[in-house]
Amino acid sequence: MAKLNLYNEQRFDVRPRMFGSFLEHMGTVIYTGIYEPGHPSATPEGFRGDVLQLVRDLGVKTLRYPGGNYTSSYHWEDTIGDKTTRPKRMNIAWQSLETNQFGLDEFFQWIQQAKVDNPILTVNLGTRGIDDALHELEYVNGKYDTDWANLRRQNGHAAPYGVKYWCLGNELDGPWQVASKTPEEYGLLANETAKAMKLMDPDIETILVGSSTPRLDTYPSWDFKVLMAAYDNVDYIAMHDYIDRDQSENLDQESLRASDDLPTYLARSLEFDKQIEEVETIADAVKALKHSDKTMKISFDEWNVHHFSQKKSQPWSEHNPVDWCYFNLADTLLFGSMALAILRHGDRVKLSCQALLVNTIPLILTDEGGNAWANPTYYVLQSILRNLSGTSSVVKTAMVDGKRYSTERYQNVSSVDQVVMDTGSAFVVFAVNRENESQTFSIDFPNVIKDGHMEHIVGKLEDMNTREHPETLTLQSCETTINSGSSSQNVTLSGYSWNVVTFNY
Repeated sequence: MAKLNLYNEQRFDVRPRMFGSFLEHMGTVIYTGIYEPGHPSATPEGFRGDVLQLVRDLGVKTLRYPGGNYTSSYHWEDTIGDKTTRPKRMNIAWQSLETNQFGLDEFFQWIQQAKVDNPILTVNLGTRGIDDALHELEYVNGKYDTDWANLRRQNGHAAPYGVKYWCLGNELDGPWQVASKTPEEYGLLANETAKAMKLMDPDIETILVGSSTPRLDTYPSWDFKVLMAAYDNVDYIAMHDYIDRDQSENLDQESLRASDDLPTYLARSLEFDKQIEEVETIADAVKALKHSDKTMKISFDEWNVHHFSQKKSQPWSEHNPVDWCYFNLADTLLFGSMALAILRHGDRVKLSCQALLVNTIPLILTDEGGNAWANPTYYVLQSILRNLSGTSSVVKTAMVDGKRYSTERYQNVSSVDQVVMDTGSAFVVFAVNRENESQTFSIDFPNVIKDGHMEHIVGKLEDMNTREHPETLTLQSCETTINSGSSSQNVTLSGYSWNVVTFNY
């Protein structure tokens, strides 16, 4: 029998803010996604109540806003004040007309109702620069008798919002990005922006734009160069990555290639592990070259499985639907392994944002004027978030004598992908079975186990949660044997499954 070894002296703390999500002004993420004043469930502010309930049930505590590519031509001051006088703008990132009816203040009202307490704001370092970043920071966090802070008060929001995390632009290495930059240009701008913002508010933490994808020719030299320029004044370097089973490696182009076979597709989370470790290595090299005492943290603030939109694009309409897709069980298993890759690197990845929350490669789907329901990936993230607390830690593990497989792209892949967390009162095993057959392994815990339970997501690989059948794939309780009063336990995983096994001690 395979055995999962626990190395309890090797562990690190993880916090609820580690797994967040992302809202961007693209497609129907905002409009008819979270904001639809005419919806039957709408709050007085125009927020969809059904979506708010799903977000609260999800338990997400971190949320990035307002982009994304949208940010590189974003004028934040268009989005505040009287809605009847807000300008309508061309959203050139996503080829739509932006009404600005949902803006900065609405965002803070929404996250309060959604019980999200760690917002991440992205400033425009594409078409704008230091002054505009400082003005936005003053509006959001300003506590003195100054112009922008007083404007926030005049708009009905007396207390500062107290945003801690600030992204210094978005994907400015990408040729698709409005006002993309060389690493030398961006590194200088980011360093000076972070320095100025921290002079205004020393309590904030800043996030440097890292490579948009490891598939760009500039990866990883971009990361090294911008860290060399800005290391002293930033706290995180950002990572982004998406994986599509069918698409070319250029995610901005709908150029299909041969689909990954299933074993290859389910192993592609290994690229997340590799990318995180490469960025860690680069950051540590810069630390050494700078003779710094600071260890750079990572914000994996865009990640997901990827599919193209199931809705036809309508350029230059209001809220051009460049979005909307279902995820099946195969996608969900890969998503689970992506999340586990982030979790097992939680000693360095302190923030992450699944992209996006609603309607675009989403956790939550909505119909305009109709229902809201969850993709099965929602339940994976929910099950992780439910076990994150102020006392949670990840325990280093190794699977011994477990089944492995190889493909043309990947060698020696473990059939079971797993992470063990200690919550302070229970050991929780998160596991993906990448095989059709059930898998069993044993664990010897350092504590005597009192009781426990098991939940999983299983089904046919092509199963999806549709509007007609919204609960085809959800987290379901299942039978497992707990050896009460013993530290030695066995775990059996159904074929092709996401699993959460809790051992209370």
